[in-house]
Amino acid sequence: MLANQKNLNTFVFDMDGTLLNEHHDLSPLTIRALNELRERGNNVVIATGRHFMDIRAYLKELGGGIPTITCNGATIHNGTGELIQRACLPLTVNEILLPLGEKLGVHLNMYTDSEWLVNAPCESMLEAHAQSQFFYRQIPLQEMLATPALKILFYGENAKLQQLKMQILATLTTPIHLTFSDDYYLEAMPQAISKGDALKTLAEHLQFPLANSMAFGDGFNDVEMFKTVAHPVVMDNASEKLKQLFPDALRAQANDVDGVATFLYEQVL
Repeated sequence: MLANQKNLNTFVFDMDGTLLNEHHDLSPLTIRALNELRERGNNVVIATGRHFMDIRAYLKELGGGIPTITCNGATIHNGTGELIQRACLPLTVNEILLPLGEKLGVHLNMYTDSEWLVNAPCESMLEAHAQSQFFYRQIPLQEMLATPALKILFYGENAKLQQLKMQILATLTTPIHLTFSDDYYLEAMPQAISKGDALKTLAEHLQFPLANSMAFGDGFNDVEMFKTVAHPVVMDNASEKLKQLFPDALRAQANDVDGVATFLYEQVL
């Protein structure tokens, strides 16, 4: 048991690579552990890069009533699904980022209020969304340029994405937040939009103290969230670079062996 676990009352969970297993499912053990947390009066929050429409099936599996941070903080909903905050990228960002991505040959994606839009088919991206049935719609690049986005996602080889990130930072004058959710996804959100910033907003709105909070994650889009909570927990399947950023953080076993649930039962419940 954690020495100060009695003070913990807020638990924040990333989804892919954290709560979800290698099949992008919530295991029965994970569902049970989160239900037990809630039954004991704790606050449970989901914080993900996924779209709100993309996690509704998972929220239903967990019994509903869970506040969410989605699109890496661009949208925040309370437990009843009411929108608390929404932030969009300016269209001037689309006009710079999308042509740069197209020139490098990476896959272009954007999340709008209700859709996932792409410039070209990409079957390998669909597997993670089989349960939610939240799939993309293909539109021409010109239409993407004129469409307000909650976030823009680039999917491709890490070397190309690193090159793209450098080009964006060298070209774009509008401040934005750029982050890798994993090696194959580079994501762009409005400035000051992150899981950490969104968690501060949600905590103020729902009046729960972050001094008593713990967060689980595995990606670089979790960095700001880890810096916001009192107790970050880095998944064993996270990259070594992320682990090195938080050398004193707690560790949980990998997501494909129910790492979150095992940690909760050993250290909290």
